[in-house]
Amino acid sequence: MNPLLREAAASVTQGWLLGLMTVVFMAAFIFLIWWAWSGRNQARWEEASHLPLNDGGES
Repeated sequence: MNPLLREAAASVTQGWLLGLMTVVFMAAFIFLIWWAWSGRNQARWEEASHLPLNDGGES
């Protein structure tokens, strides 16, 4: 087989793999955003937003 064709075939295979990885990571990112903004986590994020203001003492 022609070495140029073999290299082109390897490049196409690598392109599909990189494209698939991009789709998987994008789906994971969208899932993470959806999870963070879901209503079940609202109380957790509200509590976490007050942590920088808490000096450690009870008042």
